[in-house]
Amino acid sequence: MAGAVPATGNQPAIRNRPATAALACGILGGALITIPAGLVLGVIGLRRAARTGRGRVRCWVVIALSLAWAGAAGYLVPHLAAATDPGCMAYKDSALTAYNRVVADVSRGAGRDVLTTDLTSAVRQIDDAATDSRDAATTRSLHAVSAGLRTVLADVRAGAAVTRQVLLKLNHDTDRADAARATLRV
Repeated sequence: MAGAVPATGNQPAIRNRPATAALACGILGGALITIPAGLVLGVIGLRRAARTGRGRVRCWVVIALSLAWAGAAGYLVPHLAAATDPGCMAYKDSALTAYNRVVADVSRGAGRDVLTTDLTSAVRQIDDAATDSRDAATTRSLHAVSAGLRTVLADVRAGAAVTRQVLLKLNHDTDRADAARATLRV
């Protein structure tokens, strides 16, 4: 063939630098800014790999890593942002502790005075958390938990038994509050 360069042992190896750069971006994808760079370099590297025969696997690994990083960021970033809501923080800090104290009181069969005191404290702290919240879903769910605790408090003060239906609704409302306050469950 005319113009063909004969293969010799001294010929420099054809490299696929975009594939190597893409791999670095894919590994560093947790920095978020490297995710698009990894994807772009991965595609460029794949195009070069079609010509050179080198770097194809690296490019596919990078594309997979970048997409995984993007998925993780897409899940975590909104949850982390919501978790910084002042109402969520107040609920996690003091209101949840007060609520758990009420649950412990009920479980161990605490007296009416102790239960009344702890229920009143839990209602007040959950109301404060709802007031502090800037997220509508969190505010609604915390108000629902507070309303359920107020029903239990009224029954305890009246000396009436708390019905199973009230407790089930309170558990349901608490689950919704946990979901609304963006607790990360990995």
